[in-house]
Amino acid sequence: LDIISTKYYYIRMLYQQSISARQMQREYKTVFDCANKEKTPVVVFAHNKPLGAVIGLELLEKLQMDTILKEALQEYKKGKTRTISDAKELEQYLAELDK
Repeated sequence: LDIISTKYYYIRMLYQQSISARQMQREYKTVFDCANKEKTPVVVFAHNKPLGAVIGLELLEKLQMDTILKEALQEYKKGKTRTISDAKELEQYLAELDK
């Protein structure tokens, strides 16, 4: 086995849910159902090479939320955040943003 074939083999093993591009064309609804139900990516292969992955909406939302939280934490650590204690402070802050 060459290195590239080995890499693709491990990708298939890591993502137990995989499908060929042709199967994806024929059974797309089943693939989406599986991705949503199993909450794991379904990797699409063509000619034994990964093309992409189908993920369910819950997993997509989780990934997006993780990214937002990571960015927020980085901003907090850099001191780019502001504490707002009550509605009046919030109104003042929003008024500053409008200027």
